[in-house]
Amino acid sequence: MYSLVFDTTAAGVVLALYEDEKEIKIIEKSMEFGQAEELALSVKNVLDEASIAFSDVELLGVCVGPGSFTGVRASIAFARALAMGNKNLKITGVSAFDVYAEMLDEEKRAAYNAVIIETKRDDFYFQLFDDKLNKITEPLALEREDIVNMLKSRQVSFIGDGVERFLSQPLGLQIKSVELLDMINARALFKAVYKKNVQKKLDFPKPLYIRNADACVK
Repeated sequence: MYSLVFDTTAAGVVLALYEDEKEIKIIEKSMEFGQAEELALSVKNVLDEASIAFSDVELLGVCVGPGSFTGVRASIAFARALAMGNKNLKITGVSAFDVYAEMLDEEKRAAYNAVIIETKRDDFYFQLFDDKLNKITEPLALEREDIVNMLKSRQVSFIGDGVERFLSQPLGLQIKSVELLDMINARALFKAVYKKNVQKKLDFPKPLYIRNADACVK
């Protein structure tokens, strides 16, 4: 089974093509703008390079956020459009929280593992996992103080693109490990998608919005 997974929710484009669990091609490219155009071109190039038609792909996975509003919408819209051209295609979405959690090596996990994603505001996107990567909390948008209060007296490992800003001041927490990252990686994205397929938990990709949009009436 050929699987194609991709993401444009952060500062770059992530793409991977697998046959069963064998890696065929991975692209991880940091960029501030133009992710949507880069994604479409990269998908075409990866399939051409592997001599695979899109109709050969059986599983399509996309990261549904949270992240850049435009980036989340662009990759999900592209995934949905691709699915319209292949009626036999299985399609699903996975959260950036789940992918970051998969990136935390087992020996670095604590009893509590915090995924912190950048919001570019005063708050942070946050979700807590146990050492088996079971979810302890729902995805949340919280201020630093609220997160610290949840984690006091607990040994914690941190991962995500918001960790550096979160830990930029003394917090008095018991920290086991810290992973400072700019974006998710392709292997973890595939792993999260493949796991959902094995568990038969595929669901149609929808954007993961944790808080309302910043908008006002003029």
